[in-house]
Order: sequence, then C-alpha cells, then structure tokens
Amino acid sequence: MAKNKILLLFLILFSFFGFSFNLFTIGTYGITSSSTSLDINTWDENFKDFNYYSFKIAIMYPAEDSPEMLFGPYFGYIIYDNLDKTQMKDLNAIIESAGYEFGIATLYNTEFLFNSKFNVLAFGGVHTEDQFQSLSTSISINLGISYKISSFNLSLFAGYESRYFSTDNKMATINYFPVSLGMEVLF
Repeated sequence: MAKNKILLLFLILFSFFGFSFNLFTIGTYGITSSSTSLDINTWDENFKDFNYYSFKIAIMYPAEDSPEMLFGPYFGYIIYDNLDKTQMKDLNAIIESAGYEFGIATLYNTEFLFNSKFNVLAFGGVHTEDQFQSLSTSISINLGISYKISSFNLSLFAGYESRYFSTDNKMATINYFPVSLGMEVLF
C-alpha cells in the first residue's frame, strides 16, 4: 500500500511542472548479452540467464527549443529471471529478484513514413534490488518506430543497455539487449 502512495505522490509532484505533458509507459524484456566483474575472481563471464522484465512510467515534457525532443523523470519496477543460477548473490547477499528503478528519460522523434515516427529513447538512472540499501546505475539507448493512433503513440524499441550492480566495493556489469513496447499519451 505504501508503494502505491509513493507512486501517486511521484506522479502528482511532476505533473505540476507543466501544463502539457506526455505520459509514457513502456514494458521491456531484457535479454542478457554479456557480463563482467573485476572484483569477483570466480566470476563466470559466460552466464546468459539473468534476463529481466520491467515496466516504466515516465512523465515527458517537450523541450522549449525543440518540440521533437521530450524529457522527464521515470519510475519503474523490474523482475529478474534466474537469480539463484547466477553469481549475483556473491556480489550482494541480500539482492532480491525484484526491485525499483528511477531516473531521467529522453525521447527524440522525427517524422518517418505513413503517420509513423522514428524514435531514439534513452534512460539513465539508478536501480535497487536490495530494499534501497544500495543504488546502482543503468544506461539504456534504444531505437524504434512509433505509430500514432488518435491521441496515442504506440512504439516498438530495441537497443543496448548496461546495468551496474555494486556493493561493498565489488561491482559487476551486465549488458542487455532490451526489447520494448511503449504507449505515449498527451495530456
């Protein structure tokens, strides 16, 4: 219940910063590409099964000088596959298979073909899987196509993402190929 109140407060606070904004929701499946850790000597760089599902909500505002550019804060929920079959517990003993993420989203779009747009979507922020005891960064760049239906933009994205997991001076980097479906609504 408290989590719902935090999300509602987050949406209310950021909706006061502008008269017009876009609400952007995006669901993502991240496919593990590679992983590295210089801090764990027995790290298996070949593990491939730490995929994830995430759902993000972003409040996007158009830039004053460039209306095809939108930016704003996002909040997300993430669920990881196969946590027990990876070495992530060696990195962080209290890591859980679900967590939160938040940061800044940027969307650039330009006209394409037949009422569609070419998009570049970037996320930069932090994620936590251990009850906010540590925050680790993530960076994601995606390319996609969106199609306008009435006041909705439906989008399909694919890209590259690096997630950094750290605690107690140990760090691992896991790279993903995220595939996402999104919907944008103008308010």
